[in-house]
Amino acid sequence: MFYIGGAGKKNAVREIMKKGRKEPEPEAAADDDDDDEDQDKAARSRSRSRSRSRSRISHASDDIVDDDSASDADADADADADADEATAPPDNNDYITTMGSINTVGHHHHYTFVEEELDYDIEEFADAALPVLKEYQLVIYRINTRNTTPFLEFLFYYDKSHCRLPDVHHKPKHNIRKESDGIMDKLFTSKYRFKGYFHDELTDKCFVFYEKYFNAASDAAATQISLQKSHNWFWICTTEIIYHRKYMTIPIDAAAVDFFIAYPTVGILQATLPHMGRSSRSRSRDRFQSVHIEAPSVLYYGSTFCYAKNTALYGLKREPIIARYGPFYYFTTLEHSYYWACYHNTAHNASVKRDTHNGGISRYAVFTKRMKTAFIDDDYDTEIVKKYTERKNMFETKINEYRRNQEVYQPGAYDSIYSYDYSWTMSYDTIYNGYYNVNKILRPVWCVGDHQHFELLSYYEVDTDKIPAHYDDEYTDYTIM
Repeated sequence: MFYIGGAGKKNAVREIMKKGRKEPEPEAAADDDDDDEDQDKAARSRSRSRSRSRSRISHASDDIVDDDSASDADADADADADADEATAPPDNNDYITTMGSINTVGHHHHYTFVEEELDYDIEEFADAALPVLKEYQLVIYRINTRNTTPFLEFLFYYDKSHCRLPDVHHKPKHNIRKESDGIMDKLFTSKYRFKGYFHDELTDKCFVFYEKYFNAASDAAATQISLQKSHNWFWICTTEIIYHRKYMTIPIDAAAVDFFIAYPTVGILQATLPHMGRSSRSRSRDRFQSVHIEAPSVLYYGSTFCYAKNTALYGLKREPIIARYGPFYYFTTLEHSYYWACYHNTAHNASVKRDTHNGGISRYAVFTKRMKTAFIDDDYDTEIVKKYTERKNMFETKINEYRRNQEVYQPGAYDSIYSYDYSWTMSYDTIYNGYYNVNKILRPVWCVGDHQHFELLSYYEVDTDKIPAHYDDEYTDYTIM
């Protein structure tokens, strides 16, 4: 999840960030301390008015744009300047600012929406809402903690045409908690917990929240998933719901998408970090701030199906030293992952269908962190290019000719899009280039330098029997088995 910036526009992006900040509240007087304590107790109460809840939600989009570079306005100016020098990317580079804090590793995470926006006594609400409101939607989530950065996944039901949130049809004189718990008992044998409910007054829909406790030993193991079953359940990430609006090739119900867009903090975790520049003598509640944790982008890696199965067991292998941005990890979009999965290049640089293996697509949660955008007209050093070509020629042997099927280096064609000395890793965690078609097609690529910044979620088998013999950009009728 990120906002795009242009070359030399760091100050402009910072101004945008400032607009998203909340104005600092004036310090309370000493004689108001008792009132403050009473307000804190009231804020922790489970019973909240809907008007107050909606007021907080209406400002959620402003909160989300706060990232680790944006501290409170009353923080010490020198501390802000030092932080900017330490974390800001170079002025002469184009970059992407990640949404949410990128420095939350090691800090306790929490789910603010569930903690502050839900009411608990659903039986009382259901009795008052009947007979008007008879259908409730389950929001079943889990907090995936296998990666160093935790993230949310939501359980969706696939009913042959699209993915949607599961429903609870409430009947008069029945206990709605028993009805929803009965569904959970059928879905899971491990622990779960009822967290509360949220009533959207605008749509008059009620969402019942359950947390499925995450088990790193079993839940996190990436497995092969088939899309050919008539009914299935899928764990889906926030960015797939909001941005892709589909799980792989399956559309997500528009009503569910609208709910996540209307209440964006539903899909984001938070972490508590110390305020920059705050004195240790400050009151405890002023020394810390709650920041949004970066939500991962869902990207893909295409290969043979055999390689995808091995990757699920042993992990993704680094690309060779002659790769576009160095010996790191590469991902692309779902549409372009079919090229990697189903075709290979011949000696004449023709993309030919694989004859012996079906394709495999691996689905990853990728934390882009601080990301640089590479453009085809970027400047480059010709001396570094010469060293790169020498190194490339040294490592280009017949044994790895098959691995070079994507990037056959042509001097002068894509000089600016390569990173010849890997210097980008000093200031960035990820480097990205978009789609180019100049002399040769250059497909979208995200290159991640650290293996701790991505997590395999699942993998799939692609049928190659009926696809074209030669790769066609306009062909999209691939079948995921």
